[in-house]
Amino acid sequence: MSPDNESFNIIITSTDKTCPVGEKAGSRYIQEGKIPVLSCEGACIRGEIARVAAHLVAKKEPYRRACHGEFINVPASGLAEWMRTAEKIVLIDGCFLHCHGRVLEHLVGSDKLAVFDALSYYRKYTEFFDIEAVQEEERMQAARLVADSVLAELRGMNTRDTDIPAKAGCAPASDTAKAASCGCS
Repeated sequence: MSPDNESFNIIITSTDKTCPVGEKAGSRYIQEGKIPVLSCEGACIRGEIARVAAHLVAKKEPYRRACHGEFINVPASGLAEWMRTAEKIVLIDGCFLHCHGRVLEHLVGSDKLAVFDALSYYRKYTEFFDIEAVQEEERMQAARLVADSVLAELRGMNTRDTDIPAKAGCAPASDTAKAASCGCS
């Protein structure tokens, strides 16, 4: 960690391997001008809802699901190139901590990100950690609400435009008063 605790470095062992299917998909998505969709992959209910919502968003045009693991750990891959060269990246974070958003803003720049806080849309289940604490049907309803809301906001902002706000949905954790007012603290 840096002395000011505002940032830290991690060391990742490099690899010369690539995913054959990822190479094809990355190349195709670049040619087709698809927009990457990433999500929180947290182990809690909030991460699960964000992950499912991202899958739902990525089923719509012009979006496709992207792999944050490959983007961060295999930077020379076709999928990573697609994400680096895409005009925008849609990110659905699970909660007000914006874990993925804080990583990606330094990898691609915050101006390239359309970040959504899933929790700010459904505003419940904050007392649970375990995914199974919420029935599957309720999880799917929450994910559908998030996906529909994200898609509506994306349609309203025209994802091909460079004026997409870097943050959408709930306020970042640094704005405690705003986060509390939307039920995300």
